[in-house]
Amino acid sequence: MSEAVQEHVRRSRWGGWSVRQRLLVLIVLVMTAGLTVVGAVNFGLQYGSLTERVDAELQQEVSELGQMAQRGPAQDGRPYADVSDLFFAFLTTAVAGNDEAMMGMVEGEVEIFSGGARTFEVAHEEVQTAARGLSLEPGRARVTELRSQGTQLRMLVADVRLPLETRPARFVVVKDIGQQRAEIRRYALTYGVLAVLVLGAVAGLAHLLLGRLLRPLTELRAATAATTTDDLSRRVDVSGADTDVAELVVRYNEMLDRIEAGVQQQRQFLDDAAHELRTPLTIVRGNAELLSADDPQDVEATRRLVLGEVDRMQRLVDDLLMLARVQRPDFLRTGRADVTELTVEAMDRVTALGERTWRLRAGAEGSMRMDRQRVLQAVVQLAANAVKFSEPGSAIELSSAWAVTGSPAAIGAVAAGAVEARRYLVLSVHDEGIGIPDEQQERVFERFARADNAGQAEGSGLGLAIVRVIAEAHGGAVGVASVAGEGSTFWLALPDGSAPA
Repeated sequence: MSEAVQEHVRRSRWGGWSVRQRLLVLIVLVMTAGLTVVGAVNFGLQYGSLTERVDAELQQEVSELGQMAQRGPAQDGRPYADVSDLFFAFLTTAVAGNDEAMMGMVEGEVEIFSGGARTFEVAHEEVQTAARGLSLEPGRARVTELRSQGTQLRMLVADVRLPLETRPARFVVVKDIGQQRAEIRRYALTYGVLAVLVLGAVAGLAHLLLGRLLRPLTELRAATAATTTDDLSRRVDVSGADTDVAELVVRYNEMLDRIEAGVQQQRQFLDDAAHELRTPLTIVRGNAELLSADDPQDVEATRRLVLGEVDRMQRLVDDLLMLARVQRPDFLRTGRADVTELTVEAMDRVTALGERTWRLRAGAEGSMRMDRQRVLQAVVQLAANAVKFSEPGSAIELSSAWAVTGSPAAIGAVAAGAVEARRYLVLSVHDEGIGIPDEQQERVFERFARADNAGQAEGSGLGLAIVRVIAEAHGGAVGVASVAGEGSTFWLALPDGSAPA
């Protein structure tokens, strides 16, 4: 898929919005929905409770009127007999609020009403008409609402009946509920304005925080765009960040490290193969060009030389392939292995490498988890190296021992690159050969590296490099202690068990 097509797909799916923009919109939408729901529920409850509270206040006035009617004018328990006297006595003693007014109606006409300045007139014709027209059962009350005088009025009309009174009467209590509802609406408007301001502040703050939070993603995108097979060195800085995004960037850097190591290994493999195969191929070609087909001895000698060089190339290719497989997950096939049996089997194998005085010192017993065949391969390679650089009849000693945490051998293994463990299996090969100069002991484990005093010894120069990769694959390390002219001791330390607490 071309870059243009990929860009079209990305834009058609997300509208060209970045992750930062999409998250910002999502945060604002969620907060808007939350504030809207909270405001709607809150002010809905206020509206409902307002109506209930007003109705309770209206009923309270009617109840007080009824109590006064029962007590009577002399408060002796003899009820009022004249409804006009009852209305007059009640309205002259009851105190109505600024949004409340009361009036008494006898035979459909206003007998008396509350005084004082209010936003509405309780004796207004519209109020009287509504009070007269409301159908009431005898002795009952009803609540209604009407729009009058530019406001909404909540009105309770009660049918008043006294024992000796024959005239029909009605007691009317009116409250200006429109003003209270308008006040609630003003609160709602204030809440809305504050909510918008809060959303704006949150959006601005979220924009800044998301910019810092997602900065590694921006750098990651730039790094992926700039990464090619020719340049795998670019990494994304995650210093000071501790988020899932930063963790993603860390994993990306680690992935790029593995890819870069794999590419470098492939390049190293190709360079090494080209370098080392050039010499035997040149020898084969040169001898083939000089071959005299009429001379049987020349043909036979050339044949032996060509076969020897082919064998040498085969061994070289096998070693290079093994080094190339070190990053593969199946390079090691680990399992429990008996350490004593491993040491004895290694001794059985190395004694056939050359006429030397072979000695075995198997000090380690027990078992540990390892790739038994790879470890045997490493020990045999160390022994072959000892045979190569020592004289026939000289002594070569193979030994095994445990090194616990804190011992000099364990400290040396960790210093050489081994992982922390509770103990280490140390396998060593000591010879009485030519030794290695001090300044060259560090490089003998590199590919194709040779000490200056190695002379013309046969070999590809990959043996000790193979030992090192086997040790490192186990989490261990290799090292050498040598004195030029006196001999060398190569050791291989493999960790057993997890790191101590």
